[in-house]
Amino acid sequence: MKLFLFGIGGTGARVLRSLTMMLAAGAKTPADLTIVPILLDMDMQNGDTERSLRVVDLYRTIRRGAYEGPTGSQGQKTFFATPLQPLGTLQAENAQERLGDSVMPKLTDHEGTFEEFLQVSSMDDTDRELLKLLYDNSAKPTTAELKLNLSVGFKGNPNIGSVVFNALEDSAVYKYFTGAFNDATDRIFIISSIFGGTGSSGFPQLVKLLQQPNQKLPIRNARKGAVTVMPYFALEDNTNSSIDQNRFLSKTKAALSYYQTQVHLDALYYIGDQAGGKLYPNVEGGAQQVNNAHVVEMLAAAAVLDFARRPADEFGGGKQHYEFGVKRNDRTLDLPHFYDRTYNDLLEPLIRFAYATKFYTDFLPGHLTEAFARNLNLRQDITTNSFYTALQNFMGVHFRGWLAEMAQNDRAFAPFDLNADFNSMVRSKQIETGFFKKGISEGFLRDQAGEVENKLQKTFPQNEARFMQMLIEVADRCREKLETVNRQLADS
Repeated sequence: MKLFLFGIGGTGARVLRSLTMMLAAGAKTPADLTIVPILLDMDMQNGDTERSLRVVDLYRTIRRGAYEGPTGSQGQKTFFATPLQPLGTLQAENAQERLGDSVMPKLTDHEGTFEEFLQVSSMDDTDRELLKLLYDNSAKPTTAELKLNLSVGFKGNPNIGSVVFNALEDSAVYKYFTGAFNDATDRIFIISSIFGGTGSSGFPQLVKLLQQPNQKLPIRNARKGAVTVMPYFALEDNTNSSIDQNRFLSKTKAALSYYQTQVHLDALYYIGDQAGGKLYPNVEGGAQQVNNAHVVEMLAAAAVLDFARRPADEFGGGKQHYEFGVKRNDRTLDLPHFYDRTYNDLLEPLIRFAYATKFYTDFLPGHLTEAFARNLNLRQDITTNSFYTALQNFMGVHFRGWLAEMAQNDRAFAPFDLNADFNSMVRSKQIETGFFKKGISEGFLRDQAGEVENKLQKTFPQNEARFMQMLIEVADRCREKLETVNRQLADS
């Protein structure tokens, strides 16, 4: 089953970043699932989007090395298990042009202002005057509409975005999508915000296209879902910015009213949060827009996986609505704040991957002369082989950075401290100091790695595939050790 995943605007990109982290950790998905991410945005230089594209590229490099070699398909697929396949790598009927292998195909070739997009200069006087009544014609950076440079997106103006997205049907990316979508079991999911410019304008236009009576049968009959991200952060005051957060709630209410009657999907997920005191920089777009990851984005990504896991016959009774809640409304969230289903499907895999990250980034560099490392030729390959360097970049830079960013928000998600030792890094499951001898020591890690690597040598001659299997099993043993010691402490 393929899930065609449209991520619209900056929120779509940020949720894709969190989704990639969760898939890397082995969050629960259908065994045959392939996700086809498609980011739609005019702001091609957006800093948040650039980070998302980078982690998807690293994910795909790691997955190829671990699972696509001669022995990779035989092993336990836990980390990086679900394929992320760019739309342009699929076969498409009657495709007029190739899209390349980026998950963010170019939405349009237009790079100028909104009035240039509308071709105002070629209109007659009556039409030009009418447009000036509908749109601000000034060049002020905070109010410009006709003069707005579309290369940085719509700056929170859905009245502009809806016009641009009205041309989506004729775009190369949408035509390629319709040519590639042919399987009756495939599904469609859309990620967007409801309070900005790109997401709130692109989402209804995309749904409208998917609902057209003349749409090809597999698309019309496909199960379709979406997650609508409502306001969840506050912005700093910036008199030079055209983004007005005071309009977030009014735009949200207006959009929800429209969705109620005009958006026909099988499943619609809602998520948002009451903003606290910590403010995000008020940046309109471009490379300067780099917001900290947020737990709302992680849970929006969990909605994607929830939709993929649900059986097709569950969606037969009309549109289903879903919201997400936690046990207590605290400003800092830890593992005990979440219900069992979230813990089992999402948080337990994150615990396992946190141990794997700690092992790879902190333990392994100081133990490259151990027998298991020599057998894998790690002393040389860890700094030269693209698989290992991608793994170091993904775990050491992006995954650790993603966790740290979520812990720094006013609504902090902070179950891990990867700067602590192995026995203290899971904050709600720390082993007391007096019991460290029962916990995870360097000797324990060395013994487990050696034992697992020896066991795998015959079945995994390819080093990258064998190392990934070793990493999975060592992380599992760390998690099991922690749970065992905590049970013993609870019983004592």
